[in-house]
Amino acid sequence: MSKGSSPARRRIAVVGAVFAVALGTGVSGAASATAAGDGAALACPVGYLCLQPQSGSRTVLVRQGERASFSPALRVAEVTNSTRVTYCVTGDFSYPLGAGRTQSRESSVVSVAPMPPGGACLL
Repeated sequence: MSKGSSPARRRIAVVGAVFAVALGTGVSGAASATAAGDGAALACPVGYLCLQPQSGSRTVLVRQGERASFSPALRVAEVTNSTRVTYCVTGDFSYPLGAGRTQSRESSVVSVAPMPPGGACLL
């Protein structure tokens, strides 16, 4: 920029440069949110509870508000809750999984269901 540039033009140029760098590197709000999260390895679409089988096979998706049962039990490496509700995960290691949380622990899952209105998982 020339010496005669106005402060407003310099600010616009700086903002434009920052924006161009962000676009060029693929930085987005979603990427930033993931990077700032709890280090979850599983990419889980919003509105789903995702169970990653230990075998590495296809991720099991459970739509928000729905429940699922597994017989025999599903052996998982990780469970990610990308819904707005807490889920009850039942199996050899049972626990409530809050909205936006991930549980990275090998376990067998028998069922998943939204937490009942009383606010407690009957595990």
